[in-house]
Amino acid sequence: MWRLFILGWAAMWLTGCVTSGKVPLKVHHINSLASEDGNDGSFKGLEYLADPIPGKLKNRVNIIYLHGIGWTEDRTKGQLAEDFLGGIAAAYNLDESDGLITTLCGEAPYYDTGTPTPHIYVKGDQPTFFETSLPGSKLRLDELVCMDKQTLDIDDNLEFVLYRVFWDNIFWDNIQFAHVGQDDNRGASQDIAGLRRKYNGILKDDLVNYGFSDAVMYLGPAGEEIRKAIRGAMCSAALDAAGKSFESQGKNVSYNSICSRANFANLDTNQFAFVTESLGSKITFDVMQDALSDGIETVHDDMIRGSETYMLANQIALLSLSTLSSEAGEPIARIKPANRPKIVAMSELNDFLSYELVPFYEQLWKRTIRPQQNNMDYLDANIRQKITEDIGFEMIDMRLEFADKIVPMLGGFVDPKDAHSGHAGEKELMLYLLCGAVDGQLNDKECLATEMQD
Repeated sequence: MWRLFILGWAAMWLTGCVTSGKVPLKVHHINSLASEDGNDGSFKGLEYLADPIPGKLKNRVNIIYLHGIGWTEDRTKGQLAEDFLGGIAAAYNLDESDGLITTLCGEAPYYDTGTPTPHIYVKGDQPTFFETSLPGSKLRLDELVCMDKQTLDIDDNLEFVLYRVFWDNIFWDNIQFAHVGQDDNRGASQDIAGLRRKYNGILKDDLVNYGFSDAVMYLGPAGEEIRKAIRGAMCSAALDAAGKSFESQGKNVSYNSICSRANFANLDTNQFAFVTESLGSKITFDVMQDALSDGIETVHDDMIRGSETYMLANQIALLSLSTLSSEAGEPIARIKPANRPKIVAMSELNDFLSYELVPFYEQLWKRTIRPQQNNMDYLDANIRQKITEDIGFEMIDMRLEFADKIVPMLGGFVDPKDAHSGHAGEKELMLYLLCGAVDGQLNDKECLATEMQD
């Protein structure tokens, strides 16, 4: 059985091929941490988050999309948010001619000589240096992320603006390559990598070199630079959404300077939403909780209020093991229920790396120490309200099942890659993202995306 497991895992990471039929999406439940009952969770969805601002005719929602582990900027594979953008386009019967472009940040489309999508680079105020395992030797980090912008015009009344944030190539080139790049299947190390067995070799790259190394790096000091970069990208996106284009901001901006500019400007923007993949869920959650606990009102607080964050394969529970501390953290700012941000965790039942958030926080409540409180008390509405306020977010779990079988003879094993990263390729799940849910059911009332399916 162990050999079969390894074979299936290898097939998943190496080829992504599925030889059996497509498994239809099953939504087991939509639960809310705030509710004592099950399968009664609700969230708005992107269409209902879209709103107008003075002087603009269209309802619009601004979406920040953050990737997770893996080599996102691999030109031989589909590009970041390709399935997500394609799913939106398909839901509204749009095609590539309607503005759908999926290339790398800052690069022109491959199929013509057109210009790149609008983009900007965010860096530190000055380079950051990290001491390494070789005494006296340092690594330098300057640029941090590249962010680009794509606009999907749905009709005369609705548009989605997507801000894609890329950090993987920059951190790989400047930090990770010096540690594990000597053993990947690129460049000078191809000779030794080529001696590996086929599946073991590709697993070494896809799973460890370009995968786990991201998470390990984020959990160290470099993680702070990633969070600063994401905060800077959010400031830049807010300025752009308010009409101050990337071009006017500058080709390269530091996160402190761009955030100072955003915080001192009187910005009028449409609602923001966030879509995260894998490790990106933990990064985004950390950035948001930092913003809500720093005691300072900034553009980040404005962007977070009323937002919904759709976490595809969240890793909050797993990676929260790294944030254990001997000191109490700063309290999260209290936000009224009407403006409280919402996290919608979309977790495939068979994903090895994801854990639902509602049982995670219930488990923490029951197994942690708090003065003068019985940890094993029933989690009634009052307790759940306190947990929600302490976290700063309303938590919604969508427990899903959609991963395809790898080979028919392995009926008890499904494609782990599909389970972890196939969310945006599920047409019905995209309808939940667009139209939301009411009391545990897809909202199919007065939502254009569901109407287009008829």
